[in-house]
Amino acid sequence: METLGRNGVTSNYRYDLAPYTWELVQKFRGGTALFTQPPMPIKCAGAPQKAMYLSCDHWRRHGVLDKTKVEFLNAGPVLFGVADYVPPLMEYIRKYAIQLSFGHTLTRVDGPAKRAFFKTATADGETEIVERPFDILHAVPPQTAPDFLRVSPLANAAGWLEVDQATLRHTRFPDIYGLGDAISAPNAKTAAAARKQAPVVAENLLRDMGRLGGAEGAVYDGYGSCPLTVERGKVILAEFAYGGRRVPSFPAWFIDDLKPSKAAWLLKERLLPPIYWQAMLKGREPMAKPQREKAPTG
Repeated sequence: METLGRNGVTSNYRYDLAPYTWELVQKFRGGTALFTQPPMPIKCAGAPQKAMYLSCDHWRRHGVLDKTKVEFLNAGPVLFGVADYVPPLMEYIRKYAIQLSFGHTLTRVDGPAKRAFFKTATADGETEIVERPFDILHAVPPQTAPDFLRVSPLANAAGWLEVDQATLRHTRFPDIYGLGDAISAPNAKTAAAARKQAPVVAENLLRDMGRLGGAEGAVYDGYGSCPLTVERGKVILAEFAYGGRRVPSFPAWFIDDLKPSKAAWLLKERLLPPIYWQAMLKGREPMAKPQREKAPTG
């Protein structure tokens, strides 16, 4: 998108544009702010909302929010894919007076004119293009697997590496496994998911090579996590598995995953970075030990 990085158009999905996002938020003095989300799957589906909530929190603290129209235009039909987390998120939607527009897919942006165009469906099922003026637009690109994989024999019809969602073994090539954002399993595409998938693949490979005993293979239950930053200093720590099941890692007295909390913020800000760099990436993370029983199918 040629207008990215200027004309008030930004995306935190490009790391080099995050400073521009922050610059726009700080300099904003009121107007219309649009936040978009494309069709799933995308990397970290909570990220578009995090940008929106943190922007609104900053504007609220600086007396700008009441001069601002904020709209979240989501290509999907719901605010968040795991139903249990929608009520606490809706509290912030109301707190920040955010307008929700579901079924809206961004198709084009006219940066100089500050106009965004969305494809949506009418009441009778026809497709139409609607136009939105903006002062700030946070866009999220539609996402696919890399081309070398998407067009290869390893991919399914949708272009993702075709694996069994429990064992992560390729469904047609039994000597191939996959993990991460480009696999076909219906899990959230997050680092938290890869953290749980990696030991499953490692153990199953070792078992295939005859270097690991035991009759039962390791399975992945669809675990994903999305720390939803709803205001500065508070996070809703969403953890879930296949079928939209909540699978919190902590007791509710420490972190209640259905409520925004300071403890979850500190976990995300202080603890997760060293866990990521010093444990997860080095294969030394005991909480990621795989399951043995058959994983649920979502």
